[in-house]
Amino acid sequence: MILEHWSANTAYYRESDCSGYTDSMTRTYGRLIAAAGALAVPAPLRDPDDPWRLEVLAHPHGPRVLRARIVAPDGQPVAVLAVAEGGGAGPRRAWRETVAAAPWMVDGRDPSDFRDHLPDRPWVIMGLLPALAVHGEAVEWLGEIEQLIAWSFLESLQPMASA
Repeated sequence: MILEHWSANTAYYRESDCSGYTDSMTRTYGRLIAAAGALAVPAPLRDPDDPWRLEVLAHPHGPRVLRARIVAPDGQPVAVLAVAEGGGAGPRRAWRETVAAAPWMVDGRDPSDFRDHLPDRPWVIMGLLPALAVHGEAVEWLGEIEQLIAWSFLESLQPMASA
């Protein structure tokens, strides 16, 4: 499977496969995502003592769409992301909300067309938020965490009955 990675701030695009992550890593993060979502409590992001948190956002997008934030130790969100298997109404709303939450960083280009874009195959979109300027240390690992969260969520989904 190939995963499309999108930036909600710039419409930058890249692809990845899951080859860089072991099954135990994706299972661990899959459980972290499930627990944070079920308990509605932000979970430690990288290890049990990490002051950085993953906050799964409650939303009406459906069980096969993840919407989450990365929250700094002082409680400020530094990034928002959404992950889905492809298109549909729920994924479209999650995509649009993520694009709307992120400040657009491309002068002279209107994000309207990008807001309406939606990939047909598995995707993750992440928007960097203004608080990242205060928490610049997160820049080093945010991309890796975004990829791990996306793969973990997608790997945790049960195959659809129609597949």
